[in-house]
Amino acid sequence: MALPLMKQADGQGPDALRRRLAWSGTPPAAARARAEADALLSALQQTHRVTVAPHTADDVRLAVSELVTNAARHAPGPGCMELQTAGGGRIVRITVWDASPALPQTRPAAPNRAGGHGLAIVQALSSHLLIQRSGEGKQITAEIPLPEGGLPASHGRYGRSAAPGGSLAPDRATEKTAARSRPEPPRRSPA
Repeated sequence: MALPLMKQADGQGPDALRRRLAWSGTPPAAARARAEADALLSALQQTHRVTVAPHTADDVRLAVSELVTNAARHAPGPGCMELQTAGGGRIVRITVWDASPALPQTRPAAPNRAGGHGLAIVQALSSHLLIQRSGEGKQITAEIPLPEGGLPASHGRYGRSAAPGGSLAPDRATEKTAARSRPEPPRRSPA
């Protein structure tokens, strides 16, 4: 069940835009989760005039698809996805809760392997990624930056620096991973 956008009180910034998609059995199809992401980004652009470049919207949709697909594949049962804006409308925070207490592990890259790359993809797209136990399950939160001012579609996809090395494997001593930061991608100057 999707809940409608919650509008902030007048005079406040765009940080209270939210979408929530909850399920009690089988998680929804990734297409349904992407539609929720589109609704959030559309409201951000229309209500608060925050420009979201097409490639950035693609990044948000891809991260949402990967996280919900992983919940469907590895943790069938009740769960929830929440999308919200943060940082004055410059960040989209994606949080997926599911009923499985098993924390995901990254696997070595294997270009010929079908599947098993979703967490690495979300890590590459995110400025911060947090994986932690929550109640009897787990919660994964990814933050996707919306470049300040956005880039016009005519400038194409901006280059990304390679993500620094490191593992997403949870620290078993603390049962939680630390948030990981990635440097801002280089920006192109208008021609």
